[in-house]
Amino acid sequence: MKSRKGEKPGWHLYRRAINLLQQQKWNSALHLLAEAEVVFRTTNDVDGQWRALAAQAEIHMHEGMMPQAMARALAAMAIVEHLDDPQTCGLLAWRIALIALHQGDYRTGSAYLQRAQFCLDMAGAAPTGGILASAAQICAEIARWQQVILQGRMTVGEGEAIINEARAGLIRCLLDVHRALTSRDLALSESWAWVHTGLLPPPLPMLTAAPPRSLVQRFLAWWKALFALHSPPQRPVVIEPISAEETYAGDEMVTKVETVDEKDIADERVAATEDCLSDTQEQDQFPADTANNSSTTSGIAGLTVYTFGSLRVYFNDTLIDQWEGSRSRSLFRFLIAHRRVPVSKERLAALFWPDSEPDLARRSLHQAVYCLRQTFKRVMGETPVVLFVNGCYALASDLPLWVDADVFEESITAARSAWSRGDIESALRAYGRAIDLYQGDYMAEERYEDWAEERRRTLQAAYLEALHQLARVYQERGEYPTAIMLSQRALAVDSCDEDAHRVLIGCYAAQGLRHLAVRQYQICVATLKSQFGLSPSDELEAFVRRVVEGMN
Repeated sequence: MKSRKGEKPGWHLYRRAINLLQQQKWNSALHLLAEAEVVFRTTNDVDGQWRALAAQAEIHMHEGMMPQAMARALAAMAIVEHLDDPQTCGLLAWRIALIALHQGDYRTGSAYLQRAQFCLDMAGAAPTGGILASAAQICAEIARWQQVILQGRMTVGEGEAIINEARAGLIRCLLDVHRALTSRDLALSESWAWVHTGLLPPPLPMLTAAPPRSLVQRFLAWWKALFALHSPPQRPVVIEPISAEETYAGDEMVTKVETVDEKDIADERVAATEDCLSDTQEQDQFPADTANNSSTTSGIAGLTVYTFGSLRVYFNDTLIDQWEGSRSRSLFRFLIAHRRVPVSKERLAALFWPDSEPDLARRSLHQAVYCLRQTFKRVMGETPVVLFVNGCYALASDLPLWVDADVFEESITAARSAWSRGDIESALRAYGRAIDLYQGDYMAEERYEDWAEERRRTLQAAYLEALHQLARVYQERGEYPTAIMLSQRALAVDSCDEDAHRVLIGCYAAQGLRHLAVRQYQICVATLKSQFGLSPSDELEAFVRRVVEGMN
């Protein structure tokens, strides 16, 4: 097949490879893609380069060569990250998550599923209902269960039963994502992502014989188990990756969405904002105060709110994924973030409708509050959620509420305290809990809102602190794969993080992987130069010289 007139170098090789893939000639296609990748790299054709890498990853996935598939996919992602293409970034993150899950790496799978949710949300191409984010949370839950069992906090039998149940829910989520993405035809048949469409076969019927407990119930049970004493496990537990033989047969579930008549909204708009708390009720008694008591066990009605990444709100067994009105979801995010102090209606009106006249802004606020109440009424009945007192709005103080950001901060505080008194193991466990909860930036959907920025930066800094502390300890202990994974997660947040680059270089060098150590240093240099016009610090330069020279 000859090059077309005016076609850039390398693309005729890529097209030949795609034709061979259609004929299932995997090896020949792989060789052509590798050749095309070299040409694309030589000519600095980044579009061709990431496509060739991603297609190679798909072939390796098909052949069951997951480490090679992961290496190619991550290389493609490193290129796509610098392009203004959130949809491609999201699809690549989705494929990387699948590779990680096939390897049994639930932590990495969780991180990339959350990233896929965020990127596809930005592109307006995410599956509805936040199912990517839900799958990410289940992955984090499974990874935590692995650690809990191995630490002897739960018997092997109990842990395996819960993990199998969680895996069944995870596979359902993954299948829903797969169906949603393929139904929207996000990946054209001639492009890089069509090859492995059968990657997600359904789970075994035995896993779907009974409906699993909700994510909320499993998470609350897990949280309780963290502080319970159990006999040590009798043998190591190995959690199987998502296999290609699991099958599923289930009915589609359709949620009926209530509609609100415009006249009803107008008639009830004022009444919906005039609810008052009694004068004797304490206004500073907020749900966070009850988040860790017995009222939040799985048998009691309550809200579970995930603020890291895309907002996910559960009322017991029900994911609240249908929000009335265009502003109710943003309003709830703000009230969650400021729930310890009631917020005046004037402040809310000015914040959400700054360009409107005061009366119009106030009416818009009334409508948004009404829609927010209708959203919760659909799943919670008459249970009050948003209250109004003395001109201020607040969340009901007696509503059981669990918020991931609060537990994250508690874990960071506990880790720092343990570290300061020399209890390293307790600090590692607390830091581990924190990074499992961090599934993306805080209030990521409010990225350009000033009210969320300060806490977002604070929580992100605490997350990086946890990753750094854990990575350094695991590096010192010679557990290099874990240290590498933690440092890569840090670089996913801040690609110029010299501490993370340093750990990666040290881990690669300690394993005799000189080429990877040098390549990591080159990545660090290029990133610092492209983003800030800076060179690595003198300390890092000296460290690299010492490490690399020591390997000669």
